[in-house]
Amino acid sequence: MNNNVSEKIIRVALYIRVSTEEQKRKGYSVDSQLKRLKEFSKENNYKVIDVYVDEAKSARSKLNSRKDLLRLLDDSGNDKFDRIVFWRLDRWIRNVADYYKVQEILNNNHVDWECSDEEYDTYTTNGRLYLNIKLSIAQNESDQTGDRIKFNFENMLKMKKPIHGSKTYPYGYCVGGEGKNKVVIRDKNVEHIVYAMFDYFENCGSIRKTTKYINQTYNAGITYKVVNRCLTYPLFYGKYKDIEDYCQPYITKERFDKIQTLVKHNNKDNTKKHDYIFSGLLKCPECGKNLGGSTLRHIRKSGKVYTLYLYRCVKNNCSGLCTNNKTIREDILEDWLLNNFESELKKYITAGNISDKDNDKNKKYDKKNINNILKKIERLNDLYIEGKISKDKYDNNYNQYNKEINEIKNHVEIERDLTKYNSMLSELDVFDLYNKLDGVSKNVFWKQRINYITYNNDTKDFEISFK
Repeated sequence: MNNNVSEKIIRVALYIRVSTEEQKRKGYSVDSQLKRLKEFSKENNYKVIDVYVDEAKSARSKLNSRKDLLRLLDDSGNDKFDRIVFWRLDRWIRNVADYYKVQEILNNNHVDWECSDEEYDTYTTNGRLYLNIKLSIAQNESDQTGDRIKFNFENMLKMKKPIHGSKTYPYGYCVGGEGKNKVVIRDKNVEHIVYAMFDYFENCGSIRKTTKYINQTYNAGITYKVVNRCLTYPLFYGKYKDIEDYCQPYITKERFDKIQTLVKHNNKDNTKKHDYIFSGLLKCPECGKNLGGSTLRHIRKSGKVYTLYLYRCVKNNCSGLCTNNKTIREDILEDWLLNNFESELKKYITAGNISDKDNDKNKKYDKKNINNILKKIERLNDLYIEGKISKDKYDNNYNQYNKEINEIKNHVEIERDLTKYNSMLSELDVFDLYNKLDGVSKNVFWKQRINYITYNNDTKDFEISFK
């Protein structure tokens, strides 16, 4: 079902990168780059397939932080386009090492690139040498810019000026003022909540209880992580990156130190003492978050301590942001799995066989239809190249044909590889050794066979997602 028609039209992806600083100082806006790239594509009779934009990303940004670049590289392996077009080389990469990492991916996917306003020859020795020199110069300029920015940040810190926007500061703080008068201030909208947070934590000594109290009392919708950051961030007594009196404090240094002692004690209570067998395997049916392990101890009349290991929704337990407050006992789940794993696996295999038989009826029909549409695209390309149809008509028909192909492909289910599941059934004698495993080994055992398990509180049923 692959499209093996020889393309007469070059399909291109447009890539744009601009940093906030460059937009302000040089006018390298997204709109101006997009306009130029579209003009260039039209001049060269390229068909624009998609546009990828990394905005507010400097050349010093790590590759994995440039989300649209990653999306572009991923799409390059899906035969979505033949070429990438960008304005200038420094919009693409300014680092020699990163360039060759990216280039290797493009080479493997048979995708090339082109600049709209610069020319590069990557097919000769001299051309590659010139490219390397250009990249080295661009990298040096980027490094020098980074040094200047670092120097400016250090000066701003000394002057007690904000070096980031409001979103980068912790809950309870924001950036106030305008222009050169900007400073970090307490956020008036949540100031009372932060004060209540410190007071409540000092009384109870529990971050989890504090988070729940804040959410229940003020409907704040904050997480355990947010509360923990507020309680442990020196900014709340006015210190930031070794700069004293950087901003308005919420509490004194003495009170902050006292709270740190309570936080350390709080964390000690969470010291791991049990290897939870189903850690990372249980999902909450309501919010989709993982269920975390917890311990419940009972003292019997005889005085003997009886310990239960439970799982409960982390989102509910830590912040109260999920309504699922039910728990699952580890021993009950383990017994159920040992007694029902084989039958559940057989159900899954049976369902897969039925689904595959249904799909087989349509596969030949789907393939024939796709091949017929590909022939139409081939004829359409010839008509367009010969000038017998307009570009508008070409685009409309081309898009319609592609839409029809995608609709057919979307109805073709991916064949389920049942071999490994049948093999899993034949290996069920390993359960004879299961009880000899420790908690960590049992966890590995289940993770090799299961993606996750959900528990329906209403029907009291477990549902397994197999590997």
